[in-house]
Amino acid sequence: MGDKILIYRRGSIGDAIISIPALNHLRGRFPDDDLRILTNQPVMERAAPLESIFENTPFCSGIYTLPPGGGSLFDIWDTLYKIRLWGPDRLVYLSEPSSPMKLAREYMFFRSCGIRYFTAFPVGRSLRTYHETATLRWEPEHARLLRAVSAAREDAPDWTFEFDVEKSKEADSIVATWPGRHHFLALSIGAKLPDKDWGNKNWASVLDQLAAYDSSLGIMAIGAGEEKDRVGALLDDWPGPLLNLCGVTSPITSALAMRAAKFYLGHDSGPMHLAALTGLRCVAVFSARAKPGVWFPHGKGHEVLYPWHETDAVPPKTGLRTAGGSILSITVDDVVGACKKVLSCAG
Repeated sequence: MGDKILIYRRGSIGDAIISIPALNHLRGRFPDDDLRILTNQPVMERAAPLESIFENTPFCSGIYTLPPGGGSLFDIWDTLYKIRLWGPDRLVYLSEPSSPMKLAREYMFFRSCGIRYFTAFPVGRSLRTYHETATLRWEPEHARLLRAVSAAREDAPDWTFEFDVEKSKEADSIVATWPGRHHFLALSIGAKLPDKDWGNKNWASVLDQLAAYDSSLGIMAIGAGEEKDRVGALLDDWPGPLLNLCGVTSPITSALAMRAAKFYLGHDSGPMHLAALTGLRCVAVFSARAKPGVWFPHGKGHEVLYPWHETDAVPPKTGLRTAGGSILSITVDDVVGACKKVLSCAG
């Protein structure tokens, strides 16, 4: 029997997916160890929890979940008790670094859990900043996490993810009789934060132009239940086949259902990362919340619309920041042009 390792990763779908290369590295490095994850319920209710991605996968044997913001003192002590009862030997910090004061509180929490050894605990500047890798491009978050747990530079991150067989069957049954299944795009316009939302007016204009360009194109909409009516209203006049799965399917089932799409269209979001995980090309609209490249979808062939003129104003540090109205500098013509380019390549 190997050691017991607790992996700390806050966040929701996108945070889970960009952790996959680091988790694959840890599983390969510690094949016999008992790995479990400590996470939190997302602060934004519409965001799907990290558990929806990692449950029943080889990455971990269990998941501990704190309420949004850590919860009450009772919630904290209850989680601490459960972790201490399990008795982990080591913590691996795979989350975006907290502020120094909160990081100190986290350290005391983990020590109270009985943990003696720490890996990738972000006390130094290196793990709290992104490295510039090319002109106007910074290392992705998945690369920062990978260098945090691996001494050797890995040129090809391992994105292996074993999709649940039952969810794959569910996705196939949903798509099997849909008229648009052979020629469609996957759409997700949900955004957890206002400054990551491009707005209904812009999306309506894009959809109008795409309808005029290819009226036979189907649309499969995915996202949270709160987005169902918004998407339904935007697609009310769409001439092609429609399938609105917002709030109907789990994140993994949604990802498997959209595998055959020509491309993904939407915001920088969890569904965007899901689309990239399945190998879909993405047309993604970004705000300037982070340096360009940090949260871009992994893989090749994507069309990323980013407010490049804001690059110098964005600090290369980890953590949250507001992006103001930067996303509104992306034009409708930019997005429509990117969609047409990807469609022409898809055939």
